Amino acid sequence: MSFGKLREDAKEAEKIGGQPVLQTVPGGSTSASGRADAFLGKGTKVVGTLNFSGSAEIDCQVEGEINARELLTVSDAAVVNGKVLGTEIIVRGTVNGDIIASKRLTLKKPARVIGNISSPNLVIEEGVLFEGKCSMATGAASSSDTSKGATKSAVASA
Repeated sequence: MSFGKLREDAKEAEKIGGQPVLQTVPGGSTSASGRADAFLGKGTKVVGTLNFSGSAEIDCQVEGEINARELLTVSDAAVVNGKVLGTEIIVRGTVNGDIIASKRLTLKKPARVIGNISSPNLVIEEGVLFEGKCSMATGAASSSDTSKGATKSAVASA
């Protein structure tokens, strides 16, 4: 199980928004991409709302909402049951809930998304399962405005 905050500046990492954070220790895990500020690894289960001010990679089970201001990566082994909101989102794992990306949403094989998606820029790789409504309005309109979205239920063939 990995849970950490990857930052060069230890003083900045001690407190974010007045809340103490965990830091990775020498020899601790880092994200698979090696570039995320925060990483939640395999074997971790989080229940509640997650807020990330920097980039983040999720490789665990999340029951609740995820909010990310920068790049959010949902890795292959991740299972998210809840709403995902962010600027740029890459999904390789499973998301059961709506996804709203204000800049770009990328669904990469072997992603499974059951829920509505909204983003002005959308990339779906071959082999991805997506079932829900899609809205590509500029600025990623709210998922509650489904009257403009097209209903999609597709599995891209390999």
